[in-house]
Amino acid sequence: MPSSEYVYAPPPPSPPPRDALISSDLALASKAAPPPSLAREPKALQVRPYPKTKIPSDRAHLMMSRFAWGYSRELMTQMRHAGGPDAWFEDQLKPTAVPDHVCDAFNTWYPDRNQSAKVKWDHVFNGRKGSWEYAVDLANWSLLRRTASRRQLLEVMVDFWSNHLHVPSIHDTAWSWRNHYDGVLRHGALGKFDDLLVAASLHPAMLLFLSTDQSTKEHPDENQGRELLELHTVGVDAGYTEKMVKDSAKILTGFTVNTWRNWKFRYDPEIHWTGKVKVLGFESDNTDPDGRAVTKAYLRYLAHQPATARRLATKLAERFVSDAPSSDLVTSVADAYLASGTSIRAALRALVAHPDFDASAGAKVRNPIEDFLATVRVLGVTAKRPLKKFDWPFAEAQIWMCKGQYPFMWPRPDGLPLSNDAWSSASQVLGSLDTHYSLSGGWVGDKGSAHYHQSDWWLPQPQLRFDAFVDHLCRMLLGRESTPRLLKAACQATGVDPADKVNKRHELVQWLMPRLLTAILDTPEHLTR
Repeated sequence: MPSSEYVYAPPPPSPPPRDALISSDLALASKAAPPPSLAREPKALQVRPYPKTKIPSDRAHLMMSRFAWGYSRELMTQMRHAGGPDAWFEDQLKPTAVPDHVCDAFNTWYPDRNQSAKVKWDHVFNGRKGSWEYAVDLANWSLLRRTASRRQLLEVMVDFWSNHLHVPSIHDTAWSWRNHYDGVLRHGALGKFDDLLVAASLHPAMLLFLSTDQSTKEHPDENQGRELLELHTVGVDAGYTEKMVKDSAKILTGFTVNTWRNWKFRYDPEIHWTGKVKVLGFESDNTDPDGRAVTKAYLRYLAHQPATARRLATKLAERFVSDAPSSDLVTSVADAYLASGTSIRAALRALVAHPDFDASAGAKVRNPIEDFLATVRVLGVTAKRPLKKFDWPFAEAQIWMCKGQYPFMWPRPDGLPLSNDAWSSASQVLGSLDTHYSLSGGWVGDKGSAHYHQSDWWLPQPQLRFDAFVDHLCRMLLGRESTPRLLKAACQATGVDPADKVNKRHELVQWLMPRLLTAILDTPEHLTR
């Protein structure tokens, strides 16, 4: 059997080749004019509004922050055309009714994703493509979809379930089925959880990741039986015992994959453990060697448990409301989930209808992936097809801007943390600054591999006072009006006074615009959602 060292090679660091570009940009600036004095304090800190640039309502902004990958001008327009944020939310709950032609085109950008598991393994053994490269393709394809899709709620919920029912795309064997698994989560992301749990738990990617493919009646492997209870459904406080964990594993035997042969999924009644099993309130004589019916009944039983409802409601509230959701919110979401037969849509409707939701604006800190996506969206960066003429196309460079938290590559089965503490370190702030500055300057990807707005595009009229310009940019980038604190930060970052007149020949537009955009993005208003 080939070793994992033979099959895997870690992704190369691929540092963005922007250092030389930044150096030349600063050199050009130094020749054209002396650098601004960053120590100069503005004489006035009174915000001058620019009301021509409209901003969303608080409810609309919150919906964009939680159920889309960040606020954008385009999404604000879509919400208005839908009839408001709540009407937009209802439309998003039915994603197949929302046209998404831009994302349909992305399917042709990474055709290798859809190869069979056997073909992928053949390519790895023949040296044509590394397993980590398949993982990167899936990550980049997903980032493109999250940035551009009109089905924003679907993309957010695919990420939620990818985290809850986590299978890493870099696992030694599961990687070859991980793209197909993404399709399963995508299909069930807004349906019923009992259907999703059955589909995900019995998928080859999950079987390979949690060793069920090696589990037999002689030697049942407890890994998936335990994670199914601890992570995916009822949780550690549900009262199950070690014997129940063993019975959980026995129920799952029979589902397997032809590893190191053709990598096909199959059910083998010869390896299914038979005999009486009991897990919490689920009991079965389990006498039939074909245990598929028993397994599916067991999974649906777990999905309908009050403990599962409360666990899922808590995770949804932690993701979309706050780190410490109220008991009343969790109960409301759990009750809606159970009353609807495990409907994910019903749970989400209960969540957004609760008063805690509206009161939670800015309560969640963005992780590096969320920060990158939100920044791309507000800056209006659009990727182009990664052609061979590009050494480092944006569509393939974007994953490296997620500061080590690459999509689907968390190694443990528990998924990325949801708490603010995990993403509130000094290194995270510095990483965000690098992301904001790189994207503001157009330094991610080869020239021509993405569309970036030119500096003078941000000017809403030929000439404008700097304080009014800052307010316009805050409305464009944050969806909010400027504040004295934001204006002060903008003045200090650029050395421009509030009353200075800015036009396209001004030094700010000529070479300092990345500093200004970054100063506005490096704020709690953008780093939280």
